[in-house]
Amino acid sequence: MPEGTCEYRFNPARFPKGEFAEDLHMRVLTNAASLGVNGVLDTLDGLADLDAGPELLLASMAAAQRAEARAAALKAHYATKLAERDLHTYADRDGVINILAEEVAMTLGATRMAADRIIRTGVVTSTLLTATGAAMRAGTLMADKAWVIVDALGDQTPNVAWAVEALVLPTAPQRTTTELRRDIARALIEIDPDDADERHRTARDRRHVTRPQPLPNSMARISVVLPADQAVTVDAALNEIALAAHSAGDPRSLCHLRVDALADWATTVTRDGWDLTTLTGSPERTARTQVQVTVPLELLAATLPGWTPPPSVAEILNREIHGPDGKPQGDSPAGGHRSEAAWLEGYGPVAPVIALLLAAGGTWRRLVTDPLSGAPLNIGRARYAPPANIATAVRFRDHVCSRPGCSAPASRCELDHVHTWACGGDTSVFNLTCLCCRCHRIKTLGGGGPGPLKPDGTRDWITADGRQYTNHPHRQPRQRGGPPPAEPPPAEPPPEDQPASVPDDAPPPF
Repeated sequence: MPEGTCEYRFNPARFPKGEFAEDLHMRVLTNAASLGVNGVLDTLDGLADLDAGPELLLASMAAAQRAEARAAALKAHYATKLAERDLHTYADRDGVINILAEEVAMTLGATRMAADRIIRTGVVTSTLLTATGAAMRAGTLMADKAWVIVDALGDQTPNVAWAVEALVLPTAPQRTTTELRRDIARALIEIDPDDADERHRTARDRRHVTRPQPLPNSMARISVVLPADQAVTVDAALNEIALAAHSAGDPRSLCHLRVDALADWATTVTRDGWDLTTLTGSPERTARTQVQVTVPLELLAATLPGWTPPPSVAEILNREIHGPDGKPQGDSPAGGHRSEAAWLEGYGPVAPVIALLLAAGGTWRRLVTDPLSGAPLNIGRARYAPPANIATAVRFRDHVCSRPGCSAPASRCELDHVHTWACGGDTSVFNLTCLCCRCHRIKTLGGGGPGPLKPDGTRDWITADGRQYTNHPHRQPRQRGGPPPAEPPPAEPPPEDQPASVPDDAPPPF
């Protein structure tokens, strides 16, 4: 500490409990707003152990929320400054691509969609919807509500946007996001009814269905954005199916019946295909769809009669904790049995029962992996010859695009040479990685790219100006002494009619 200065550390343990502590809490909380975001949070942290009634606890939560809103405003502000510098724009024959969202996403550990929202919120609230930006900086408007306003009004003409903002902003802090969306929709129609149809046509072009978003316990969420009339039609159809089954004595709840009816339709399409008519009037029929699941051998072996699987890590830990003599019993997690999770392509790890149900009656392919790293060693000769077998091994290892934060499934990714083939890079499991179309385009344009695979299974993404973001494997290598896993044996030579290596501009793998 510099000479001539002093430091005061707030210690709540020194203060008595009861009315004095609550009065101190109130006095400090009242003056905390002038301390800035960090000052408010530090103050609230210091007050956390003091006695306080429900009113003060709620007030403290509200103060923390105001600090959160101000922090979100700062993130949006700095994102705007980055956008103004225009350092993340690249162009090729396919058009212009801006990779600022990828940079922000990797820095914050967020998705590209979340980063896009931060950037757009900052740009719009600093140029068009300045009152919304001021409310965020004041701590009265949370980031999710600011995004609702920006998303709805960011593309409107200034006069309309300002009029609607002035109408909904005063009550926005007290409204839920759903209520705020309705308020804005009503205000837009009332203020500018003449352009309501055009706004709907523009929004209709953005209709989409999301990819499965993982939830706990092998569950998932799929969101659908579609026109209101189609949404009501889908809702009515599912409700009618559920009511009919319920009236016939089906014991499932209406909610379960609605979900199962939708899943049954998808299963039928997957198994038998689907007849559709394109906008040009031509009839088409979809092909049968495959669902790929990787099932560990130990999980399959557990279904055999008389098979006794080795103890799980949880069971070993339980023995160590609750052993009669207090000493570790059985194998330790570091050197004993390790259960592998089955992997459902397009989703992620799933419970054993789901994997076994999907695997029953399917087409089987053998995959042999290193027990320490999980790296594919041999995928057999039953189906694919190089380089197709190498492509299968790489997709099995990566599961998703190798850019940190990108969750595009490996089956829809391109295979990219980390060390470019034209510059001497080989077509091997260790030199290939999965990149989605967008991330592969970013690499091609020089906006960043994957680094070499490390012994621990991680791979860095290196940006154009040298920043590194680590992408961790979905299966962490087991920590054990000794040398790192050996590289897989060289692939057998390809048939004479198939080249051993292919140029980077060829179809996958490049």
